[in-house]
Amino acid sequence: MSRWRSLFLCGSIRRQILFLAITPVLVMVLVAGLLHSAENKAPYASKVATRIQMVVSQLAAAEGPQAAEAIMAATSATGLKVERLSAQAAANELAASTSDDCDLADIHKAFGASLDADVRRRTSAGSEGDVIAVRLPDGATLAFAPTPRPPLPLLHPERVFFAMKILIVVLPMLLLAVYAGAVIMAPLTNFARAAQDLSPDEGPDRPFDERGPKEISALARALNDMRTRIRDMIEGRTRMVRAISHDLRTPLTRLRMRAERTTDAALRDAMLTDISRIDAMIQETLTYLRREVSTETTQRVDLPSLLQTVCHDFANMDMPASYEGPDRLTFACKPQSLARAVTNLVDNGLKFAGVVTVRLEPLPGGGVRIEVVDDGAGVPEAMRAKVIEPFFKGDASRSSSAPGGFGLGLSIVHEVIGGHGGTMELRDGEPHGLVVRLDLPDASAATSAARRSVAAPRPEPARGPATSNAAG
Repeated sequence: MSRWRSLFLCGSIRRQILFLAITPVLVMVLVAGLLHSAENKAPYASKVATRIQMVVSQLAAAEGPQAAEAIMAATSATGLKVERLSAQAAANELAASTSDDCDLADIHKAFGASLDADVRRRTSAGSEGDVIAVRLPDGATLAFAPTPRPPLPLLHPERVFFAMKILIVVLPMLLLAVYAGAVIMAPLTNFARAAQDLSPDEGPDRPFDERGPKEISALARALNDMRTRIRDMIEGRTRMVRAISHDLRTPLTRLRMRAERTTDAALRDAMLTDISRIDAMIQETLTYLRREVSTETTQRVDLPSLLQTVCHDFANMDMPASYEGPDRLTFACKPQSLARAVTNLVDNGLKFAGVVTVRLEPLPGGGVRIEVVDDGAGVPEAMRAKVIEPFFKGDASRSSSAPGGFGLGLSIVHEVIGGHGGTMELRDGEPHGLVVRLDLPDASAATSAARRSVAAPRPEPARGPATSNAAG
């Protein structure tokens, strides 16, 4: 049994569908043939028609009125009531029938052309009802009133045949529906769910189950192979960028040493500034590729203390950054990644605004909302989807003068917030400025959303001129 089950489940979907569609029909036809061969009783209409023909034949051969009366009395005693009517009585008592009695109609059809018979309505008092009227050669009429059809037993062949006709149509459809849901749709749904929760650089090497029909297993193998190629591509790209960044450190160090020995002060300062910018770009790129948010452990921390520490670090450098919110609020997060994200937002706001405020607000359901508000020029609504793209610079004319400003700041923030399962939204400030709203759900509710965010492809690098206070 297990061998045949394995052959069925591991076969092609086409073969399985043909098997499920044809096998029930063949089984029903076989059972119907066996039942038909076991049934030797004629249908009700044929039996009654045969008895009426027999009675008519016996009456035609009867010797005298007494013999005919005896035959009719014996016939009526068996349940098939019969009465002989003269031509005048038949004309007076029998009228055209308007009944839809299917049994009498079937009996009438069973006669064919062997008898001059019809379905008539008795109109005489005390004997109303439909009868089978058979006209005799001498002008008289025999009125037959058969007993009603007896109720069919539960397993009567006629009922069985009717049920089998329905099953021949319905059963294959039900089997195919169950098959489509269990064998085809269920694996595809599992594939979709696994793909949503999948991280390109975490989890098993082959997360998709390769068992099942040939087409499903082939799809699972293709998805597993594609995941392996994507992981290899990401790891190869990261190794390449890190190697290049590492190799650039040595010539940058030599350039820094040579620049420091230059006697021309203006040239020395310009060269050291460019070297610092290149070194900062390398460091920020490595930070973007490090993906610490996917590996850092979630911890319960005092979130106001974390945000106040970020603001105090800027305030100690005479940069106006302040905190507004509750004094204590324990929240489960990845503290280093979240602190880096808020630091990027505050630093980005201070580049193009005078004052930055970090606000904290608890949300229903255990989540929190962090808002970084500045009083700068804001970001046009048409550009808000682009400013989170890697290396996008909102204002090319200011990127060279602003410290940092390599277009990775908001990309890193978006990555960190997505790793927490949260959302990031850019909004207009009142009366002007920019509000960066970060909504972080409770850690238990954010697990699956974080996996989907980490698994999502990074946006393609882009550049474009515009006016923005979120260029970095």
